Amino acid sequence: MENEACLAAIRNQYNTLTKTERQIADYILANSSSVVEMSVADLAAASAAAGSAVIRFCKTIGYTGFSQFRITLAMELASRPAPVMPLLTNSDTSADAARKVFDSSVRTLQNTLSMLDFSIVEALVNEILQAERICIFGVGTSSPIAEDTGYRFLQLGLSASSYKDILFMPVAAMNMKKGELAIAISHSGRTQATLQALQLAKGQGTVTAAITSYRTSPLAQTADYSLTAYPDDINYPVEAVSARLAHICILDAIAVILTLRQGEEAAAHLRTRNEILERIRKKDEL
Repeated sequence: MENEACLAAIRNQYNTLTKTERQIADYILANSSSVVEMSVADLAAASAAAGSAVIRFCKTIGYTGFSQFRITLAMELASRPAPVMPLLTNSDTSADAARKVFDSSVRTLQNTLSMLDFSIVEALVNEILQAERICIFGVGTSSPIAEDTGYRFLQLGLSASSYKDILFMPVAAMNMKKGELAIAISHSGRTQATLQALQLAKGQGTVTAAITSYRTSPLAQTADYSLTAYPDDINYPVEAVSARLAHICILDAIAVILTLRQGEEAAAHLRTRNEILERIRKKDEL
């Protein structure tokens, strides 16, 4: 788990941990600076767990053992020493609440960028460029992201469609074929309509990709390519507020990389788009 931010990894997998693992996680999240100076025995005693449970916890979140976890945590704290954000409280002023939400979004973007697997980004960009057609699926808070992604791809001259209706999604997915690409967007990675669409597309021989916030989610496990955002859901459980921003940034980055890779071809499409938009704006001004 090279370059992975330990604290974000813990938050990302928190809901899938056992009761004992959550005890260890809670202690680490509240006392991260102290943990880097601890031994396995020290952390076990402090979190009221067995030493073997500490080792299992480290392996569960993706490390070979406690030593690798502690070294990576120390590197994270040294490079980004910002404290863990406080929870929202009833005594917060409007300014306090707004500041915490902005801080949460900034932290989510930092965590997501630091843990983004660029080899997967590059591979997905290649698949997008080779795909005969791209179908993008998303419902609820993910539906506008799916629509925006489809629109951006169309601007680059790619054949793309977005689907947000839970009745249309499976029909579109089951009509996909080899040589096409299905992209599913879901914060939880457990939304049944989105998961079903990806599974149906995969069953047709379609290459599949997922944008989600939980790397162990069913959607992430189903997809050929999966990119994960790391929102602060423990402190801010309102669904996908910062995650939506991270999902958008991931897809914006892909769109920009596609533009660079296509060179003059993409530039020509964008010039045509700008000319059309300018004519529309002038018409509206009349």
